[in-house]
Amino acid sequence: MRLGYKDEAIFFHDELRAGTRTELSRKWTPIGYRPVAPIKIGYENTYLYLTLCPFTGKGFGAFLPKLNSEWFAWFISKVQECMGHTGIPEKALFIADGATAHKIELFNKEKLVFERLPAACPELNPVERFFKEIRKKLKNKIFDTLELAQERIHKIVEDLFEEEGKVSSLTCFPYLKNTT
Repeated sequence: MRLGYKDEAIFFHDELRAGTRTELSRKWTPIGYRPVAPIKIGYENTYLYLTLCPFTGKGFGAFLPKLNSEWFAWFISKVQECMGHTGIPEKALFIADGATAHKIELFNKEKLVFERLPAACPELNPVERFFKEIRKKLKNKIFDTLELAQERIHKIVEDLFEEEGKVSSLTCFPYLKNTT
């Protein structure tokens, strides 16, 4: 799948749906007591579009209102605008799942070459591991507004990217390291 691309020119992509109500998780309580967790009726959501390089830990992200081909095209155009700047190669391999929004015709093949992951294999996408860290920090939380939820997620993502080597340690799977 690497098609001869250097490590720093391989990017994986996925989207995380998040919103004002997050997933409930287990809580420890004394026997005979019910765990208490906040609840919220109703739900607003947004999508965090995230593309990252597991080898370098660099990435691109944006909160967008929907997961569809129009917003994906907008995101891809922004990624392609950044190509050739800040140490990102002029041409790169872009790997994503088979979501219907991920249309190959949206790519400028001079800058990004699109490859799909096998169907029903989220464990092969390193971005899923990154999202798992975000979800862990959001469990049992509710937010009054979508903006507050986005602020919290933005802070979590910033913290993960700022920690030296954290993104690579989470996302550079052995199958990537051992492939030439």
